[in-house]
Amino acid sequence: MQIIEQLKKNLKNFIPIQEFCLDIDDKIDPDIAGGPDFFACVSYNNRKFELAGEILSQKYLPIFKDKIIKLKSYIEQRQGVSGLIVSPYLSKNRRVECKSKNINYIDLSGNVFITLEGLYIEREGFPNLFPEQRKGRSPFSDKASLVLRAMMPEKEKSWGIRQLAGKVNLNPGFVSRLVKELEERNYVVRSNSKIKLLEPKFILSDWVREYKYKKNIEYKFFCLAESPEQIIDRLRSLNIHDKRNYVLSFHAGASLIAPYAVFNEVYIYINDHDDIKFFKESLNLMEAEQGANVILAIPFYKNSAFYQKQKVKDLWVTSDLQLYLDLYHYPLRGLEQAEHLYGKKLKPLIEA
Repeated sequence: MQIIEQLKKNLKNFIPIQEFCLDIDDKIDPDIAGGPDFFACVSYNNRKFELAGEILSQKYLPIFKDKIIKLKSYIEQRQGVSGLIVSPYLSKNRRVECKSKNINYIDLSGNVFITLEGLYIEREGFPNLFPEQRKGRSPFSDKASLVLRAMMPEKEKSWGIRQLAGKVNLNPGFVSRLVKELEERNYVVRSNSKIKLLEPKFILSDWVREYKYKKNIEYKFFCLAESPEQIIDRLRSLNIHDKRNYVLSFHAGASLIAPYAVFNEVYIYINDHDDIKFFKESLNLMEAEQGANVILAIPFYKNSAFYQKQKVKDLWVTSDLQLYLDLYHYPLRGLEQAEHLYGKKLKPLIEA
C-alpha cells in the first residue's frame, strides 16, 4: 500500500484546502470478494461523504478499464457511495474517462478531480513524476509480439503454451515466461492450463503507445516516376515472387488493402543490404535525402515485420496489424489512414 501511504503523506500538497479532510481505511477484509481496495471518508464543511477506492499501480489499459468497471459495479449497488481512483499518474485520456464515468481521482503527480455534493476540486496539467521503469520483456518487442500477433486473429481460441510456441516457432519456456507478463497486464486469462486473449482493443491501445517505427534503418531514394502508384506498378513488373523477402508497408501497403489517404512515398521493408542493391538497380533508384519517393528499410522489428505477410495484387504486403502500427504515429496523414484501415480490416476481428 505504498501508494496510499504517499497519498496520506502528501494530501495537503495535492488538495491545499483548509477544511478538506480525507480519511483512508486500507485494511480491507480479504474475504470480501469483489470489494474495493480501500474505503475513504471525505469531510468538508461539517459534511461527510463515503468513497470506495481502487489503487491503479500499473499503466496498462486493460487493468485501468477493469478498475473502472469494478468501481462502477460496486458503487451502483450502494447508495451514497462514490468512487475514487488513486494512481501514481493518470494520463489526460484516462482522466477524461474517469470524469465521464463519474469517478473521482487523485494521482501522486498532482492531478485531482473530486466532485461531491457541494464540493468541486479540479487540478490539472501536472506531468508524470513516476515514469515506469521497464521490467522484464515487453510483449510488444520483436519476437515476443509474435505471440499476440498469432492470438489476435483467433481471439476466441484457448491456447496451450506448447501449442502457441509451435505456432510462432518460439521456445516453450520463453512463451511460458511471456504469458506470465501477459497475465500481469490483464491481457490474457488462464483456465485449465490454457490461455485466452482479453480485450484485444485495449491491448492494441497499449501497443501503439510502445511501438516505434523510427527505429527502422531507412535508406532514401528517388525514382523517376509520375506517381507512387507508378512505382508500385514497376515493382510488380519485376515479377520477384519469392526471390526476395520484402513487404510493402505504411501508405503504399495500405493503398493495396484499404486505400484512403494520398501519399508520396513507397515504403518497402527488406532483409539486408543485398536487397538494397537489388532494388536500387532494378528500379533505377538514386540516393536522395531530399525529395525521396522510395524508402527501403531494414526493420527494427525484423521478425514481426514479415510475420503474416499477405500477397495482394501480385505484391507482398505486411500484415494488417503491422500496417496499423506503422501508420498510427506517421506524421503525414498516418492516423487517418490507420483509422480507416482499422475500420475496414481490424475492427471486425478485434471487436466482433
